[in-house]
Amino acid sequence: MNIAMFIARRIANSSTRGYSGKIIKLAIASITVSIAVMILSTAIIVGFKHEISEKIFGFWGHIHITDTQINRSFELNPIINDSAITDSVMTIGNLSYRQVFRDGSVNQGETRGGVRSITPFVTLPAIINKADNLEGIILKGVDPSYDWDAFSSYLIKGSAPEIIDSITSTQILISEQTSQRLVLDVGDRLVLNFVQDRNSIKRRVEVCGVYKTGLEIYDKRFAFVDLKLLQGVMGWGASQIGGYEIFVDHIPDALPIADYIYEEILPPHLYAETIQEKFSNEFEWLELQNINEALLIMLMIIVAIINMSTALLILILERSRMIGILKSLGQPDWDIRKIFIYNAIWILLIAIFFGNILGLGIAAIQKFTGFIKLDESNYYLSEVPIKFDVLSILLINVGAVAIVALVMILPTYLVTRVSPIKILRFQ
Repeated sequence: MNIAMFIARRIANSSTRGYSGKIIKLAIASITVSIAVMILSTAIIVGFKHEISEKIFGFWGHIHITDTQINRSFELNPIINDSAITDSVMTIGNLSYRQVFRDGSVNQGETRGGVRSITPFVTLPAIINKADNLEGIILKGVDPSYDWDAFSSYLIKGSAPEIIDSITSTQILISEQTSQRLVLDVGDRLVLNFVQDRNSIKRRVEVCGVYKTGLEIYDKRFAFVDLKLLQGVMGWGASQIGGYEIFVDHIPDALPIADYIYEEILPPHLYAETIQEKFSNEFEWLELQNINEALLIMLMIIVAIINMSTALLILILERSRMIGILKSLGQPDWDIRKIFIYNAIWILLIAIFFGNILGLGIAAIQKFTGFIKLDESNYYLSEVPIKFDVLSILLINVGAVAIVALVMILPTYLVTRVSPIKILRFQ
């Protein structure tokens, strides 16, 4: 029989009474809160990154194909809408890939899916004229094949533009911010002003719908129209477009698929890049949230260590007579220390159990009810987002047990300082 485990179990069953019992209960409560905070912070940060990423992807797709000579402005060089390119891209399924990075490391694997859709697009700056109000805007022109499913959740009024091949649609989908600033509603008409080759061009359109993504950088600047309308303004032919927008089945596959398209399908004057590469600032900002998550988890681990150490030291001092007796019977220091380490692990497991119930419970309630609201103008979301990452939650639990249990070896050093002669003499 494991003597240390046996005694630790007896102590655990009897330590709920007296002063040490109160301290242990406080330690369990504080560690429970720490674990719950770690789980909630991970679920919220993962959810925040997921929701913001989904909004960006819903607006732009996952991969863009454009001319290699363009800059980061929204005025694109025309390329030919080539059916050979679109047909080849749509045949992409599972790919085996090998990526070599600048540091010499190699990443090999296979994509989980392929390309879901590819559609042409054009972007062009314009000025909206409504009565005496003027507003600068960037128009995104799309054709009948555009994947509105990814954007439909952001429609709050009206509908998407009805775009068909035979005629040029005069409908426009504007953001809620634009609607409020210019006092526009579904069915209202307005004038779009363009400047091409120093000439002013006007187009009258009708508001068909209003959208809201919550991302001010997009809601403040963009509207959707028929691609043919912008082709006509710029004097482009029916086969000329600004680029292709691609949606993939699984977002992590975007980079290897973009590399494959660029290397195997596109001619030299065209370039494929992921949206993460094209709008790197936004995604780098999202990755910075990982630092906040790491700092919060470290802080909660420190809180758990301090509380667990305090409880363990009090438990050791309260059991000093037992330690003296065991030492007088020839029990090694390390075996006695293991008694308290096992006891600490038991207390820790109880706290982690309740911490998971508390953290996952609050997260689940928030996920399904959204009772905690946010100011969308500041946080880009109307409610606190939640996304459960099973691997992260498992790592929090395993990491907390491992780190705190290892650190608990230090307080048990007090056992080696206990003199059985002094203890037994005065007790």
